[in-house]
Amino acid sequence: QERSMKYTYAYKTSDGSRHEASIEAASRDEAFALLRKEGIRPIKVVAADGAKANGEIRGVRKRVVAAIVAAAVLLAMVATGVYYHLSPVESAAGFEAEQTRRYPIGDAAVIEKGILTGWSDVFKDEGERFLASFAVPGVKAGQRNTTAGEVETALGRKVAADAGDGLEARQIKAMVEGMKREARAYIAAGGSIAEYCKRLTERQDAEIAVYERTKGELERARETMDFGEFLSLWEERNDALRNLGIKLIPLE
Repeated sequence: QERSMKYTYAYKTSDGSRHEASIEAASRDEAFALLRKEGIRPIKVVAADGAKANGEIRGVRKRVVAAIVAAAVLLAMVATGVYYHLSPVESAAGFEAEQTRRYPIGDAAVIEKGILTGWSDVFKDEGERFLASFAVPGVKAGQRNTTAGEVETALGRKVAADAGDGLEARQIKAMVEGMKREARAYIAAGGSIAEYCKRLTERQDAEIAVYERTKGELERARETMDFGEFLSLWEERNDALRNLGIKLIPLE
């Protein structure tokens, strides 16, 4: 039986007021489930003790199971508006080292080019370019197809940051190494490279749907709400996108 942990969470009431409280649960997912039963839709949930794992499910097999159902979870988000929290990283130095998939910080033009090209100016090999295409949540993959052999070769090596790399390159290299760890765990638990690649496309498509759904909702809300109400909704929806690592929607 898993040890119960204390989580703090934040949520907004119908009047736009922000509130914080705490809850005991075995995992962050369970905390979300308990809160939903109470009619609360939190904008973030974090481990109260500041643990690095932030309440994630432990054990290789459990992590792999989570990866297998990631696409289904995101599709459920689209339908229900339930969003899961990813730990924010506060500093540029933290972003460089952090392997969590997210929208990078840095020069917008460099990031947009990287997304469009599969980060071909960062990675010389196709296997890494393919993984990099799925490292940034909620964007169209620059390189959507490859062979299992290319990915297998990529999993057998590490591409570390170089002294001459810019901030954007250091971030995407770290995220790709994180995806390699995810892929190795998936395969070790009995999955195949082909199945893992399929999960990547499913997850990416679901994240794009989340972004498009949120963007459409805000566009409609702008026409029907007064500015104060719209601003509160815009902040709440962008909090949810930020927690998923997805690019934020501008106010303008």
